[in-house]
Amino acid sequence: SIARDVADKLAVAANNMVVGDLLSDQTEVGPLIRPSEVERVATWVQQAVDAGAELLSGGQTLPNNCYAPTVLFNPPVDSKVSTSEVFGPVVCVYPFSGLDQAIASANSLDVAFQASVYSDNIDTAMYVSDRLAASAVMVNEHTAFRVDWMPFAGLRQSGLGTGGIPYTLEDMQIEKMIVITSKAIR
Repeated sequence: SIARDVADKLAVAANNMVVGDLLSDQTEVGPLIRPSEVERVATWVQQAVDAGAELLSGGQTLPNNCYAPTVLFNPPVDSKVSTSEVFGPVVCVYPFSGLDQAIASANSLDVAFQASVYSDNIDTAMYVSDRLAASAVMVNEHTAFRVDWMPFAGLRQSGLGTGGIPYTLEDMQIEKMIVITSKAIR
């Protein structure tokens, strides 16, 4: 299937990623914020595997708060990796019978953030982008793409407010109205 081919290629790429020191220019995947987050990600991945997901790469904790880039194929739709924001180097690949089924599945979640659509067909990419309930959709680009001027926001349970320089500055401003009655002003 196309999904399996994509998953296998992602697994090869994940296995070749440089994991480790955040300060190194060679590092592609740095550490998680704290040891408890590494444990949480490992638990969620193991729960998905125990429930039937196929582990294609990764799935193990590494030194210094790192977790191996992980690719899961077809995890159960009710598993934590399928329903919650993982905030770790985990990619889940699901087979679908068509675009509308895939879009409906993505839109059924309580969380919504950035999404990626990969296609050589701009019409297909726009069809999917228009229908995804995401705050931003990257076409042929990963979801970590970011420039300072773009809005960066979660929807639903994915966050509060919008990040990005102009949005943050606006959030920090306080509007004030002053009413003046004076003989000097007419």
